[in-house]
Formats: sequence, C-alpha cells, structure tokens
Amino acid sequence: MDEVQLDLFGIVPKVEVKPAIQAASPDCTQNGLVRFKYNPLMRKSIRCKSGGLFGFPEVVLPAYMKDPEFAVAREMAAEWAEYALKRKTQKNKERIKELVGRFWTLVDQILADKGLKTTDSRGRLPPIRPKGDYHDLRDVLAAINDTYFEGALNCRITWSNKVGGLSFHSLRKDPVSEEEFHLISISRGYDAANCPLYAVAGVVYHECLHIAIPVQLVNGRRVMHGREFRRQEKRYIYYDEWIKWHKEVLPKNVRAMRKGKKL
Repeated sequence: MDEVQLDLFGIVPKVEVKPAIQAASPDCTQNGLVRFKYNPLMRKSIRCKSGGLFGFPEVVLPAYMKDPEFAVAREMAAEWAEYALKRKTQKNKERIKELVGRFWTLVDQILADKGLKTTDSRGRLPPIRPKGDYHDLRDVLAAINDTYFEGALNCRITWSNKVGGLSFHSLRKDPVSEEEFHLISISRGYDAANCPLYAVAGVVYHECLHIAIPVQLVNGRRVMHGREFRRQEKRYIYYDEWIKWHKEVLPKNVRAMRKGKKL
C-alpha cells in the first residue's frame, strides 16, 4: 500500500519511490571519454592537454572540483577543453570565452551554496539554500506553483542571506541552460519554530504573484501592489491567517535575529 501524507492544501499525493541515481564519476565525463585530474594548488584555473583516449583531451581541475556537487561543472569543463584544442577560429574563440564565463559562474554558485569562499573576490553570488532549519522552501514553492499557477512559473527559491524582514525576487541567468529565471528570496524570519506552514506558503505565494503580475507604470509611477494584485492575493486560502502572522510575529522574529537569538 502506498504511503500518503496530507499537504498544505488538502491534496493527498502518492509518495513515489525513485530509483537511486549513481553519482557521476569524478575521474571522467559521463561518456567516459574525457579524463579528469586534480591539482590541490589550483583554485581559479583549468588546464587541458591532448593525447587522451581516441584523441580526447585530459582536463586538470582544482582539487575541490572532485566533489559530487561539481559534476555538471566538470562536464562543462570537458566541453571547453574540446573547443580549446581546436583550431583558433573567431567562432571557436567566442565559444571558448562563453564557456569559460559560464563555467566560473556555475563554480562560484556551487561554492556559495556550500558556504565556501567564491573565486570572485567581489562575492556577487549569494547562496541558493532552499532547505532551512524548519521549512523546505522547495516543497512549498512546488505546492503554490501547481495549485495557483498551473506549474507555469519558471522560478527557484532560497532563504535570504540578509537579516531582515523583507522577501523579494530577482532575475538570474542559469549558467548551464542559459535560461533566465526568477529567484525568490524569503526572509529568514519565516524559518522559525513559531512559524506555521500556512505563513511560509503565504509569503511564497505573494512573491510568486509578483512574477505573474509584474510592476506596472501608472501615470509615471511604479505600482507593485495594484488592484488586480490585491484581488489575486486574497485568493490564497489562508490569506487572513498569513497577514495576521506576518504583521504580529514576523517583526518579533526579525528583532530576535538581529540580536543573534535562535528562532
């Protein structure tokens, strides 16, 4: 008999048991043709040389890229190496430059997500961490997207790395697919033992609604919460309960965070 659990909106989904996925080998690409070696002295450089199996290159990477989180980055490095060893036409040079830029953007995002220092000293990429101490935002976003937006929103979600009560979203570009996506950042004041799931879902729905109903210009003014936005916002099944928690409890949680107290 399948296990079931009641979700936020009263839907009873089946729990699917997915087969275990074998981790990618750190020693070669998925097709087994390009080999990887690792140098502990390297941090922001990659190298390649020809003469590997069937003429495919051998790629030398920094030692930290042997971790499983860098599997996609390693595949991208192998693609870069194949172009790097070709004749340097203008088209190849442009492709190499593009791949290098995407590769290091991806590497920096992985490092940031792991809580490590990025290769970019400016540290422009905040970590994407949807799993909090009390709530996993991925589950909440999936439920909101499916229930209210028919799964049409192209967005990701994270707990904000800022200490404050504001939640917001920004436009980002995926370094792998090169597709633009909205990144929703939720105030850490919601990741607390005293925060019910309906309140987390309420703020996630609010930010999703900002994606579905963009800012409008009315008489030269930017209107974020117009009449249609407010109407749609009240469709949320626990709207009143969320607003009450947001106004009464969230400010207390934010003050506690600023004092270094655990929520």
